Amino acid sequence: MPNASALAILYEQLGHAYLGLENYPAAIHTFEEMGKMGPDAQKRAEMLLIDAYRQNRDLDRAIAETKKGLQAAPNDQGLIITLAMLYGENSNTDQATKLLTGLLQNNDGDEGIYVDLAQVQERGRDYSDAEQSAQKADQLARENSDKESAWFMLGAIYEREKKFDQAEEQFRKVLELNPNNAAVLNYYGYMLADRGVRLAEATDMIQKAVKLEPNNGAYLDSLGWAYYKQNKLAEAEEYLREASERQGHDPTILGHLGDVYMKLGQTERAATYWERALVEWRKAIPADYEADKVNDVDAQLKNLRRHTAQKSTPETAKPQ
Repeated sequence: MPNASALAILYEQLGHAYLGLENYPAAIHTFEEMGKMGPDAQKRAEMLLIDAYRQNRDLDRAIAETKKGLQAAPNDQGLIITLAMLYGENSNTDQATKLLTGLLQNNDGDEGIYVDLAQVQERGRDYSDAEQSAQKADQLARENSDKESAWFMLGAIYEREKKFDQAEEQFRKVLELNPNNAAVLNYYGYMLADRGVRLAEATDMIQKAVKLEPNNGAYLDSLGWAYYKQNKLAEAEEYLREASERQGHDPTILGHLGDVYMKLGQTERAATYWERALVEWRKAIPADYEADKVNDVDAQLKNLRRHTAQKSTPETAKPQ
């Protein structure tokens, strides 16, 4: 019979398999069982359980589990950061900022905390403070990997503010340091593609990101969207369908598929995907909810239904 340590490894592998299938109840149960395999397994299972709740968009349970862990280890910096990031995802930016600020030591070790602060503030749409936090992280960064994180974060903040030239400057700095930074290749490429500019360059960057991480649904979505912007609809459909197979509850991917099918003239399929996108947007965690995208999908769906209704209604016969 396997010992407890070996069983814990098996439970973790099984839990990750369930997460990959988006079977969150099974993953949660598996990680709970893993936690019974001894103190070391319990600590690891605790973090996996928190992440499973988070992936299932159950932030209240994720926060409750994190607080439970902090009761046993109130000075655990990893758990404090986890709780802060969860608060940030729940749009409780002030509480998240308070927790992270309390971890600052006024030395070079603060670099990672400032990146986390910038992320929380960016997701809370507090862009001015987010810029300052990312700039402080940049000033403290010594290792190349730390510089990449700070520049990427600052670029993302500028992109959210529509300061596209400044965003590009930061992304180019990362790629000069590390041409194989897949996250930046994808983000930079998508930023260009979404605006419909330098589409060949955008596609090249995203293709490189996909080659580096071929199973990443977000990157596949970006590539499909870049092809859509070039009116290469067969390629767009191929990559967006693959993206949806990997991240079937992502409203952005579903909305993009609806756009492709609308352009292909497959209006019923377009409506189906737009409806699914709206359902998933309603389930989105607060920090992920994007009202402009929701309004855009809703407007397209209403226009399609109106047009369909008009076509299906026979014209009133004119009197002779």
